[in-house]
Amino acid sequence: MSARALHRLFLIACSALLLVGCGLRFAYSQLDWLLPWYLRDYVTLDAGQRGEFDRRLAGLLDWHCRSHLPEYVALLRAANATLAAERVEPAQLERFLERGEALWREIVGELEPELRRLAAGLGDEQVEELAAAFVRRGEEARAEFLSGDESAQHAARVERMEERLRRWFGRMTPAQRERIAAWSRALQPTTEAWLEDRARWQAELLDALRVRADAAAFAPRLAQALAPREARWSAQHRAAVAHNRARTLELLAELHALSSAAQRRQLRDEIDMLATQFAGISCAEPARVSAAGGR
Repeated sequence: MSARALHRLFLIACSALLLVGCGLRFAYSQLDWLLPWYLRDYVTLDAGQRGEFDRRLAGLLDWHCRSHLPEYVALLRAANATLAAERVEPAQLERFLERGEALWREIVGELEPELRRLAAGLGDEQVEELAAAFVRRGEEARAEFLSGDESAQHAARVERMEERLRRWFGRMTPAQRERIAAWSRALQPTTEAWLEDRARWQAELLDALRVRADAAAFAPRLAQALAPREARWSAQHRAAVAHNRARTLELLAELHALSSAAQRRQLRDEIDMLATQFAGISCAEPARVSAAGGR
């Protein structure tokens, strides 16, 4: 299975488990550019780098397939069993979210050593290409999430949420749309702080990459850039993120309670189909690439 196809299935699995997507926490991830299926969107690799990239990625995908796919199947089926109940509590959904986050951290931890090696091999032009991509993506994020006045941003949040839910429930009922609108109004602002933190992280990363020829300087700077960002959040931002997480889990539980029999059937059928897709994937023969190099 290709990297992008497996990544797409993983994200769909997350959205099935959360009924909305992994974005509750993953939206704050600073490692999006490091993921193999995105790196080529940021940096143009030469032929040698592409070959090394593909060789190492094959090993990482094999590890991912063998280590995580069986758990995805079990987790999706457990979620489906939970969703068969008449009511679902936010705490039940949070347990699935927490396990999904733990799996994501395992993936990132496995990727980091390989991607440190690739980052160290970037040329000066590629580093500047990455810097330009960061600026461009930052402008796009601001345009998507912060354009317009408060009323326009509220309407955009409601539209995004309804769009994410449509795959699982179909069209929202008037009562569900009203509940989504109430959720949007209850959220505390975090986007500006998220974008500012991402810009600081990107500056740290670029600072590390610009001294990559000096191993003694590069290693600690890169380690600092790749360290979890949550510890650097202000108390106010951390509280706002926790508040929004709780409100979103409450929303999902209430939308489930408001759903019709047809919506619940569609939800469970979609999750079951996804679990079946994961269960049907055949992993390649073991071919692990170690962080130290070689197979």
